[in-house]
Amino acid sequence: MTILITYPRHKIPQDLQDRLDLAVAPATPIYLPLRHLQAVPLSSSDRNHIARSDYLIITSNFALTTLIDHILPSLASAWHGTLIVLSRKMESAANAAGLHHVLVPDEENRHGLHRLLAALTPMLPADAIVTELCGNLHVPDSHESAHHETTSHGPFHESAIPKIRIYENTWEPDDEQHATDEIRRSLAAANTHDPTVNTDIRINRILVTSPSAYQRLQGLIAATPESFSKKLTYYTLGPSTARIITAAHHPVILPTTNTNVLRQTLLHLLQDLA
Repeated sequence: MTILITYPRHKIPQDLQDRLDLAVAPATPIYLPLRHLQAVPLSSSDRNHIARSDYLIITSNFALTTLIDHILPSLASAWHGTLIVLSRKMESAANAAGLHHVLVPDEENRHGLHRLLAALTPMLPADAIVTELCGNLHVPDSHESAHHETTSHGPFHESAIPKIRIYENTWEPDDEQHATDEIRRSLAAANTHDPTVNTDIRINRILVTSPSAYQRLQGLIAATPESFSKKLTYYTLGPSTARIITAAHHPVILPTTNTNVLRQTLLHLLQDLA
């Protein structure tokens, strides 16, 4: 058996890459980010709004990269607001790019974000400009109703925060075909690793990093059912993805705490493989 990880290999810490390689040998882990991310052009109005924002909310690594590499350098003057991100890793990336006014919630999810915004609301003037920079996909969050109750007034009310789309997460038929081919190629190589041994290596554990990745994964399973075990165990980084998988009646494992969730989940996966 082997594992499928819907996350880029180069973004996995090297020590965990090495341990995953050993854990599934003679097969190899299959890394397939089920997404195609691309920055989108911004209007002058959107750029002006970003430049005037006192707070920018970023909840994805690609949105942060897009902000740093494409948006901030193109603004007429330097931006001096406060950045709100979801993790310490994102904070470190922002600091390395010269952004030092950064806030991080106590949990790496929107629940923690909502709690942080609720705490900030009483301390800010009503005319503070807050903007969320996001992609084209929005994941409904089970904690949004609580957020409405705790931040019913002020600039951080959910309905008062404009969202500016700065990137797209797409998945075309060519992307699905490429992913299917990569799965078949990887498993064929693993199954012929030792011709003297009768092997039948299939994917039986999957780390799914987003609801969209899970939905796209179903297309891959339908296209190449022979590549997957009939009994799959899923691992996720948070509750939004887990809820969708649970609704489909599959076993799913989540991090036990809401910080450093990628490492925590991979360590759990390694423990299960052992």
